[in-house]
This record gives sequence, C-alpha cells and structure tokens, in this order.
Amino acid sequence: MRIHRTQHTSNFTVLPNSIVRHPRLSLAARGLLGHLLSLPDGARETVQSIAEKVSEGRIAVRKAMAQLEAEGYVRRVRHQDPETGTWSTEVTVSDAPMTGESPTDKKLTAGPAKGRFLGRSPYGSKTQEKNPSPTPVQASDSDDQAAEGGRGEASQQQNQEDASPEVGRAAAVLGRLGAVEPKLSLGAAEVLNLAPLAAEWLRRGVSELELRNTLVAGLPATVLAPARFIANRLERKMPTPRRVADPAAPAVALRAECGDCGRPLPLGQSQGICGQCSGVERAPEDPRPSVGTAAEAASLIDQIRQRRAAGTVRGSRRGFATVHP
Repeated sequence: MRIHRTQHTSNFTVLPNSIVRHPRLSLAARGLLGHLLSLPDGARETVQSIAEKVSEGRIAVRKAMAQLEAEGYVRRVRHQDPETGTWSTEVTVSDAPMTGESPTDKKLTAGPAKGRFLGRSPYGSKTQEKNPSPTPVQASDSDDQAAEGGRGEASQQQNQEDASPEVGRAAAVLGRLGAVEPKLSLGAAEVLNLAPLAAEWLRRGVSELELRNTLVAGLPATVLAPARFIANRLERKMPTPRRVADPAAPAVALRAECGDCGRPLPLGQSQGICGQCSGVERAPEDPRPSVGTAAEAASLIDQIRQRRAAGTVRGSRRGFATVHP
C-alpha cells in the first residue's frame, strides 16, 4: 500500500494516530471526533444538527457520540448561571482522553439565583397595582367535611357497583374469552377494568351467552390490543334496555278446566262444566269426512276374497284388477 500525503498550509486538522487507530472506537465515532475537532472553538453543534449533514442518520450519530463520551474524548458538564439561575450544558471535545477534571469545567452550582429573579418585571410595583394577586381563600371546616362526605359517598357507590352480581358474572364471561377465542385473552387487571362496562349489558337484559357471542363474532385477522378492542366493542354496540318481567308482579291466573271434557272454562269461572257439556253451546261440527267402522271394513275385505276365489279378481303389485270373461 502506497500512501500519498499532501502538505497543507491552511484549513486542515491534525489528528493523533491514537484516535485514527483507536481499537474500541467505531469508524463512525472516529469520523465524528475528527469532525468535532475541526470545528472552531465556541461552535454550536448538536446530534440533530450533525445528523442533518451526514448520511449515517441520527441514531448512528448518537451511538458514536456515546462511544466518544465513554472513552473520554467528549465531556458534558451541566451548570447553573448564578446571576440568572438558568441551566445550560457545556460540551468539551479533546484530542486526548480526559481522565481527570478539566480546569475549564464549571461545577454544578444549584441554588437560589442572585440579583433579580428571572421573569420579574422592572416595574413590579405598577404591575402589582394593575394586576393584584388574588387573596387565597381558606377552606372552612364545613367545606372540608362536605368534600370528604362527597368522596366517601362516591367511593361507597363505586364499591357497591363493583360488588354487584352482574359485575361478577361479567368478569367470569371476560375471563373465559381466551378459552373460546385466543385473540381475546385478557389479564386479571384488564378483566377487572372491563367488568363494570360488560355488567351494564347484563343489566339491560342480555344473557351471558349473547354477550360472549357478540364479543367474539367477526374478529379481524389480528387483534393487537384485546382489552382496547373489547372496550370499544362494548361501548359501540351497547344495547338498549330490554323489558324484563318484574319478579314482584302477580302471576297470570290459570284457567280452570271443565269437569266433564277437560276443556278450559271461560275467564272468571273457577269450577263446573263448560257450555257444550251443559247443552248451552253447540259443539262445532268436525269438517273431516267420517271414517267407516270396523264392521264395514271387514265386510269389504270379505267381498274381495269371494271375488278372488271366483276368479273375477286377481292380484298384482299395482293392486287388484277385475277380469272380464
């Protein structure tokens, strides 16, 4: 390998071989250090501004900067200005590893700012007269008791809702969804968060089977967030309240039966016989044709046998046929 070097008189940077041949620094870190050493003193450069000028990207520049800080070529010192109280970060770049404390580093001097406070108007008295500070109102004991009572009632109401039987049934349905559809597997915390919303379905008259079928029907190919998907479906498809029979309502009275035929008696009649059995009402006629008695059927069969014996009728698979001489 032949190396050709050009002698420069201006616009050049001298780098020691310890940087160019550093065994632990990547090529990106060596190039970034050479770029930083070529800048004038007091230059303002950040990871983002450097990433906009090179093709490696912000992530590669950030990794290279971290390597330089780990090896001691770059040092960041954060300090507070004692006059204004503002914080700033000072970056020091060196062509040799900085192992000790540099005399130019400023130590952290956190504390109250000296002089006037940052943000105070020079005309503070006039500003105070125009915009007086509101007088703080001290909360009375009655207000504190009312607030505590309101929070206690809300907490008690929430506990009652969580302890309702519908919430327990809804939690059981949600906990078993993973066995029916693995895409909708939920954790214990997610089940507890979704149970009150699913319990509202049960309060509106929806059965547990219908609730489960609604949640697992028509799922997409992939469900990335099962809890968020179920919450969205529960809110979006919330049914309207259904009419449910009041358990305290009186039961419908059963109609009594006729003592003779067993037909239901008219409303209001609790015993006795119906109008047809008593002869007051006429029984409806049966529209179906009457069927012959057993005696008539036996006589017809006897006549067919006699005709077959005389040879006037012969049997076949399709039925009987009359033989004419």
